[in-house]
Amino acid sequence: MNRFEIKDMGYDTECWLWLGPVDKWGYGRMGKGMLVHRFAYCEVYGEIPEGLEIDHLCRVRHCVNPDHMEPVTKKENILRGFAPSAINARKSHCIHGHKFTFENTIVRVNGQRQCRMCKREGKRRARIKAKENR
Repeated sequence: MNRFEIKDMGYDTECWLWLGPVDKWGYGRMGKGMLVHRFAYCEVYGEIPEGLEIDHLCRVRHCVNPDHMEPVTKKENILRGFAPSAINARKSHCIHGHKFTFENTIVRVNGQRQCRMCKREGKRRARIKAKENR
């Protein structure tokens, strides 16, 4: 019998849910820490290309359905996620509605974007407040 066996538990889902041990991030593990979704992908499609990792298109970390997986770069995998950095990277406008364009965007050393129009407006307000406090 194969160590890796999928069981239909009767759930109404296209995901194949791993029922074995999962790590603290919710990914299925087997053997000496092998990630089950990577094993399932390799069993069906072969080796994962060098420099790529597996992205769960269904967003269910303990899903082992190879059809729900796609090899992508680490950057692409992170940007598809829902961490604050991924959410901010997808934003096309600042909080005041100004479009992030090449001309209107300052990219800081840490990678954060800042709207030039908002920065300019903030400085203008600070000058006015400083004059009022003299």
